[in-house]
Amino acid sequence: MPPHLAPPLPPGCPWSGFTPPNVDWCEAERCAVIVNPVDAWSNALFLVLGLWMWREARRSGRWDLARFGPASVAIGVFSFAYHASYTFALQFFDFVAMFLFSFTVLARNAVRLGWILPARETRFFAIGVLGMSGLVPPLFYAGFPIQALVGLLIAVGLAQELRLRWRGGADRAYRIYLVGLSLLGAAAVASLLDVTRISCDPQSLLQGHAVWHLLSALALAAFFSFYLTLSFQDRRSS
Repeated sequence: MPPHLAPPLPPGCPWSGFTPPNVDWCEAERCAVIVNPVDAWSNALFLVLGLWMWREARRSGRWDLARFGPASVAIGVFSFAYHASYTFALQFFDFVAMFLFSFTVLARNAVRLGWILPARETRFFAIGVLGMSGLVPPLFYAGFPIQALVGLLIAVGLAQELRLRWRGGADRAYRIYLVGLSLLGAAAVASLLDVTRISCDPQSLLQGHAVWHLLSALALAAFFSFYLTLSFQDRRSS
């Protein structure tokens, strides 16, 4: 068994025969099909906003933003499955879904920066997602905190956007970006307070990691709106 696992479920529970994940969030585990219901159901907002992003990208004819909605939906589905099952097997797909959204942003920014041609955006996206996903199993068995990979990708995306902003950008659009960044920062604080047990009531309906899900979903929608606003402004200036 790999080191640094969350505590196993009691024998006889629906998911007790599977390897547990690498982190134990505050919410108490239940011997049920849905092990962490609050953390699981809080992912519904990713689905709702993902469908909205999907529709808005299609309605606006912004095929360059077409991946945002499906990526958010994937996060909602696989994060629900992970928290429902309390297993590494489905936690892996939760990481894959987060990589999908992260590289949706990183690939879009790579085009905006001129690092790659628009025709190569999908290849950049696919290589990034597959490469990071391939790192998850060995890092898991080595006891590495895989959540740090997501933090690294967020930092890279922020660095890309700072470089683009220095070149001159649309002020109104960047106000939306700062809203998304603030939401994501608040989400990270809530999740950190949860996992460190600084603020933790295992039986409560208010869980810090669930707040992470809700605020992160709003942040992803804000980032999508940022790119959509940039697109409209680019159209007017062209």
